[in-house]
Amino acid sequence: MESEPLTLQLFIGTADDRLLRPHAFYQVHRITGKTVSTPSHEALHTNTKILEIPLLPENNMRAIIDCAGILKLRNSDIELRKGETDIGRKNTRVRMVFRVHINQNTGRTVSLQASSNPIECSQRSAQELPLVDKRSLETCPALGGERMRIDGHNFQHDSKVVFVEKAQGKTGGVLDS
Repeated sequence: MESEPLTLQLFIGTADDRLLRPHAFYQVHRITGKTVSTPSHEALHTNTKILEIPLLPENNMRAIIDCAGILKLRNSDIELRKGETDIGRKNTRVRMVFRVHINQNTGRTVSLQASSNPIECSQRSAQELPLVDKRSLETCPALGGERMRIDGHNFQHDSKVVFVEKAQGKTGGVLDS
């Protein structure tokens, strides 16, 4: 286990078939508020906004990424940039990119980088959003083990429901469609 604190860098990258790079039309946005448990701060590196999140030994070098959002930049602002040729209205897929730099005893630095699955950032119309009409259970044990049936509209074939624990022990379901 690493004994020195590290800084996790998070930025918004491209999700096309080309080499991963910072996205021209989307950037990371720092989320704050009483429901955010992870400290972070924004930094600017070569015109790319980066969120820096501490990884501490006392937390086993782990962090909950509840402090990051994705912000769409205005097309008119982006089109004024020199050398930008992508069309912003069609380039709506992004990845969250996570990077950490680890200093070695030899004086060299090792950089580790991973990215999320592609995230679609275009808005759906109200007719396309998943809608739950009814469900077979109102309550169930926190450990699970029971089957729930959900009926509704606009579900994709690979839709799934993920239950997450909210603040103060309240649990809510999140539909990932």
